[in-house]
Amino acid sequence: MKLELKDKKILYELDLNSRATLNEIAKKVGLSKQVVDYHLKNLIKDNVIQQFYTVINFSKLGYTQYKLYLKFQNVNPETEKEIIAYWVNNKNSVWVASCRGRWDLAISILAKDINNFGEILSNFINQYGIFILEKDVLITQISPVFTKAYLTENKDAQNSKNYGTAFSGKKKFTYGGEIEHYELDDIDKKILRILSINARLTILEMMEKLNLTRDIINYRMKKLTKDNILSQYRVSINLDKINHKLYKIILRLHSLTPEKEKQLVTFIASHPYGTQYLKLVGSWDVELEFGVKDDEHLHEILLEIRNQFSEIIRDYDTLLIHQEHKLNYFPF
Repeated sequence: MKLELKDKKILYELDLNSRATLNEIAKKVGLSKQVVDYHLKNLIKDNVIQQFYTVINFSKLGYTQYKLYLKFQNVNPETEKEIIAYWVNNKNSVWVASCRGRWDLAISILAKDINNFGEILSNFINQYGIFILEKDVLITQISPVFTKAYLTENKDAQNSKNYGTAFSGKKKFTYGGEIEHYELDDIDKKILRILSINARLTILEMMEKLNLTRDIINYRMKKLTKDNILSQYRVSINLDKINHKLYKIILRLHSLTPEKEKQLVTFIASHPYGTQYLKLVGSWDVELEFGVKDDEHLHEILLEIRNQFSEIIRDYDTLLIHQEHKLNYFPF
């Protein structure tokens, strides 16, 4: 569907902060509060907006992200739905998505350690192993994630030489890195649990759902934000509705020096369509994520990457994220 520029501006602001009030968004996009409210309701009704979600820094809570890729065999549509439902309902899965390419399903799983992950994986294989032809496990070492700058339609950014300046306003959060063991109590967990799947809940709505006072909720949210547990409030967009596709480009490298890694991260950060960089441990070394217009656009980005980083790339693969089934940074 063709979105108005007003819609794209609203989506851009929500991707920066999906808890922003209608008044705050209205000031940023130069529209009235009533017009913003009208467009926002339509974006939700038309399923352009799938979810308002909260990014929770799970590394501070003692969790590591494991990425599991599955290729099916002898799977009928009903069995595939059952496998997807298994992971959607799993208490450790953050993200579940159907893919097109080498893999059929991608899952991001949070585990305290390798033994914890091994138990989660074994439980699944014991139940559905007969339907799995191939699997791959990758550990996320660190991952900067960037907001969708391409929603602003900055014409200067169509020329790659302008990337660095045209999209310097991208917002970033990073997960992974050093594992900490921040202690949450039951009230913290309740707040994280409901915010993780609906970032636009008002304080009044949270008071009703949690049976807590305004002061307690405000205090806890401020503390969790200050302590970098509540990292960011974002919006999940149905990219098909805005004529884009989500692709992952997975790289196997000869080597990755700190200098080259910095260049790769900068490439994603400054690229108008780049949204995530993942440093991995496993059979692949790096995963890059882009929201692209079409397959030709993906090819152009691949050429850019190969031209700039040919000396370190040994092999690469692409993966189309066909449908996302779950996104929840606090699934416990």
